Amino acid sequence: MKRSSRTNRQIKRNINGLLSRQKKESVYAPADAAFHVLAAFVAILLPLSLVALAGNAILRVPDLMAFEADRSGVPAELGIEGTPSAVAEEITGFINHKNDEPDIPALSGADKVNLIKIRALLDKSLFPSLLSFTVSIALFVFVRAMGRRRYLRVALNTSLALFACAVCFTLALALIPPFRDAVFAWQPGIGFEEGDVLPRLFGGLYPIFSAGAICLISFIIYITLYSFLKRFTVEEEKMFK
Repeated sequence: MKRSSRTNRQIKRNINGLLSRQKKESVYAPADAAFHVLAAFVAILLPLSLVALAGNAILRVPDLMAFEADRSGVPAELGIEGTPSAVAEEITGFINHKNDEPDIPALSGADKVNLIKIRALLDKSLFPSLLSFTVSIALFVFVRAMGRRRYLRVALNTSLALFACAVCFTLALALIPPFRDAVFAWQPGIGFEEGDVLPRLFGGLYPIFSAGAICLISFIIYITLYSFLKRFTVEEEKMFK
């Protein structure tokens, strides 16, 4: 009799637990759809914003430009005074709003117009990239605080694929000139013609060097951040096993 009574109580607890879970699932079902959407934003914004920020940073520093100018010897061929580092500093100084105009007499009017367009493009993309990265982290924290860790696990795994796509896109810009020209064609006013100085100064291997640096830096940051965030998507009972 005691065993039968104990069994009956266990059956009742199991039934009550099942009913309670079903009730919770029915209550949270609409909310879960919203959390799916928020996690999807994390998956999209996190990798793309990191690659965009890395690209913005690399194109604003003079080191790779100076290396390519020194390697190619083009400044000396064009009769540009100053070291390759000084030439690169002039151009990146203009891009970073440190000077009103690059002090390089060899640059044509078309070169300067293209520099203005490139600077404007970098400026316009900087804030959205920073905002996207900040929003992705804020959404991650919010979804985790709401206990939807499994959605974040899926989001982080999905972001791996999107990061790989962003890296491939960046490399394609550097390695496939027709593809790069097609992308630049979408940017009104940006275009180089035969005789322009900038393509000669920073053509050659500079696109490949810069794309490689963008991919390497974004990869290091992304993998570090991915590993850190992944720890917060593990269920608590698994963390303490």
